[in-house]
Amino acid sequence: MSYKSTLLFLLLIPFVSSGQVVHPDSIRMDLDRSLTYLAENQTLETIEGKQYKGEWEAYMRMKGFFFLLGPRNKYRDSNCFTMAGIYNSLAELYLADTSKKQILPMLDKVYPEILSYSTGNRFNFWKNLPPRRDLQMFSKEPDPVPKVRRPTTFLLEERFMNNAANVENDADDTSMGNLAVWYHQKIFGGHDTLQRADHRLFDSYVDKDRYNRHWYNYLFHGFRNSGAYMTWFGQEKELTEWSFHKVVLHNMVFFMPFSICYPHAYEPYIPWGANDVDVVVNANVLTYLSKSGQVGESAGSARAGELIRKHARRGRWNRMGIYYPNRYHFHYAVSRALASGDTALVSSSQYLIRHLTKTQHPDGSFTSRRKVNRHDRLQSSVYATLALLYLKESGQQVPVDMIHKSMAFIHSHRKQQGGQTYWEGGVFFSGGTVVRNLLYFTSDAYTTALVALAFQKYERLIKSDSSNL
Repeated sequence: MSYKSTLLFLLLIPFVSSGQVVHPDSIRMDLDRSLTYLAENQTLETIEGKQYKGEWEAYMRMKGFFFLLGPRNKYRDSNCFTMAGIYNSLAELYLADTSKKQILPMLDKVYPEILSYSTGNRFNFWKNLPPRRDLQMFSKEPDPVPKVRRPTTFLLEERFMNNAANVENDADDTSMGNLAVWYHQKIFGGHDTLQRADHRLFDSYVDKDRYNRHWYNYLFHGFRNSGAYMTWFGQEKELTEWSFHKVVLHNMVFFMPFSICYPHAYEPYIPWGANDVDVVVNANVLTYLSKSGQVGESAGSARAGELIRKHARRGRWNRMGIYYPNRYHFHYAVSRALASGDTALVSSSQYLIRHLTKTQHPDGSFTSRRKVNRHDRLQSSVYATLALLYLKESGQQVPVDMIHKSMAFIHSHRKQQGGQTYWEGGVFFSGGTVVRNLLYFTSDAYTTALVALAFQKYERLIKSDSSNL
């Protein structure tokens, strides 16, 4: 080990209250071993309806019983968000250090799987699969029977839930999927037959002059006619005159065909019949538009940034994202968009830093609400640490001792098997609204990819500090 590395290691020790500090060599070794884990655990063959070549394991988890969804259980699930999320983390890691050649085969294997979720340049959360049962109560099934969007292995029994799972394409998966396309073209060169989405697609679905409003936005988010990006790429049900009481009535009779909440067979569905505005989704869209050089052209970008700033200032961290129950996912998504080039988000950064500083525990960890996977300590710490690293990367004044402490906590929770290192997955997505804290998604691979990216950023931070000694 070099003299500078030894000296830096000794200087870092006082920053960690527990007296433990992650040795730079250990960070480097576990970064490589985490990439080995991801390479060794990538699915090699397709078993239709169960698993797909190139993907990593991800699970839908029912925390307990819920009407129409069933009891506590765990189901393997194939979805775009998980695969694109892992791809984008690994691609960012590779572009920062192109010596990590072991990443390239992983990207190449999963890329066709990501594209399988696309319809043109729009992406869906779930695959297009044959329905598991008849979906029309009083009519004969069409011939041939159309495919629908649905979970891979979660067996939905009721017609209502099968039709409700057949969701529209959305801005979240579209931004994540198109970011993967952007990364793929940058890393492997050439052009896909897929034409990447430009800002006009997202600008076509903004929260302005609407004849409907999502009840969750009304109760918890406020800011009507925000002008920010909406989640779903589809036509929501319109009301001649919107009122919260009218929406409540429609929700009470959700099982009746005349309700705006009712999903119809073989028709793409917007949950509850009303589009919604999610600040994390907005941050993900801004990341893609910033990376692809379009954020300045988008009419919705300034309004999305303003909405994010209002929410950060108000500080209702536990309910920031409709589909993201972990309170620190907001910090991660916004800081990532800032580091991607959306400098308008600088005004939000101080609110994020202030909250992160206030809520870090003495052992370096961060926690979410008790309802979120029993505080979801590890996943919360991963998101919060990446937020600190992105904020530091974008030039903000971040207390570096916070990063040292959180990295020590994350490192102490690694799992090892043979020559592989991984981290147990926490909540990174949920069913939203009424099942926001009950039906959620986890993946060891997704969390491990995030930690690997954090390790790389931390290693670069250490090297930067070492060069200034």
